[in-house]
Amino acid sequence: MMNDRVPERDLSRLTIPRWGRLVETGDRYEPYRLVDADGAAVAPVAVFFQELLAAGKAAVTVRPYGMGLLR
Repeated sequence: MMNDRVPERDLSRLTIPRWGRLVETGDRYEPYRLVDADGAAVAPVAVFFQELLAAGKAAVTVRPYGMGLLR
């Protein structure tokens, strides 16, 4: 018979590296920018965001996409 209990783990020491963040720019044509851990824009993501805007998506649509990419 299998034991259905999952052993408890201490997650207090778990560290997840911060490799980037989403920055609100205030720029109508680039409302959000995804940057890496050094603060440099991630170029392929910038192109993707530009394509979203060019396709008629609202600027507020870019934020959830950026947050999803960070996950």
